[in-house]
Amino acid sequence: MKSSFKNSPPVAILMCTYNGEEFIREQLDSIENQDYKNWTLYVNDDGSKDKTLNILKVYQKKWGNQKLIIRRGPQKGFCQNFLQIICDKKIHADLYFLSDQDDVWMPHKLSHTLQKLSKLDALKPNLYCARTTYVSSNLKYIQGYSEVFLKPPSFKNAIVQSIAGGNTMAFNNHLKKIAQKYPKADVVSHDWWLYILNELVGGQTFYDLESTIFYRQHNKSLIGANTGLIPKLRRFKMLLNGKYREYNTRHFEVFNKFNIDGLRRNLELIDQFFMLRDKSLKNRLSIIKEMGIYRQTFDTHLGLYLGLILKKI
Repeated sequence: MKSSFKNSPPVAILMCTYNGEEFIREQLDSIENQDYKNWTLYVNDDGSKDKTLNILKVYQKKWGNQKLIIRRGPQKGFCQNFLQIICDKKIHADLYFLSDQDDVWMPHKLSHTLQKLSKLDALKPNLYCARTTYVSSNLKYIQGYSEVFLKPPSFKNAIVQSIAGGNTMAFNNHLKKIAQKYPKADVVSHDWWLYILNELVGGQTFYDLESTIFYRQHNKSLIGANTGLIPKLRRFKMLLNGKYREYNTRHFEVFNKFNIDGLRRNLELIDQFFMLRDKSLKNRLSIIKEMGIYRQTFDTHLGLYLGLILKKI
């Protein structure tokens, strides 16, 4: 294992914003207060109509134009906004951190993540992701943590499940260069896509059981918590409505359209998965039993069985 980390590698923080005036100041303050200082913040604003840009310009004046760089997003939704900034070849650093506009980072977020990533083989694509700490809109009422995943990350998991939010993710240049080949991929979410790509090409994914992010839960949250009865019922409804099948189909179309280079066994796994999901029930269940496709927790893995039985995967 080799690490290319210097004493203080440059870090690029990639944030996407849209009408975030209510909470963005606290996130910017938490970035400013990091105990690791060698970072540059790039912000893609997706056409905010509130005071988000004004707030960003105040911080830009305070920090300097080289510390905070404000850009225009594609105005095609959060996924394409993140993909644009992730795939921008003009942004250079040793490591890249994704940031939402309404979280709050703990002061050791950057240094902690760098320490974890330093354990991985720097010659391979690397992806870091982690659990989050749920808080209310005023950051005072703590609601617990995101679901813990104990099974190892792998392509056999990534093909049917995203294991962590993009707001926790960091990655190296090897993974960035792979993502840059497909800047307009019509995928479900940028974070799931990074996990899929990293595992597809044999990269290393580090899933951290520790949390360094306060993940604010409010009525404008695009994703929200993944624990508790209501989120589980929401996912069950999505399964019955065929939403997960739609997601998998979109990914399959991306694989075909872009002729993605990956390890041969993973490319064969993709073909086998999408061929078997429309076969007889026995063949569909072999996706789990023989191919080894899995989700991380007992209830979601049961949902995978149910989805295969109902032809909803």
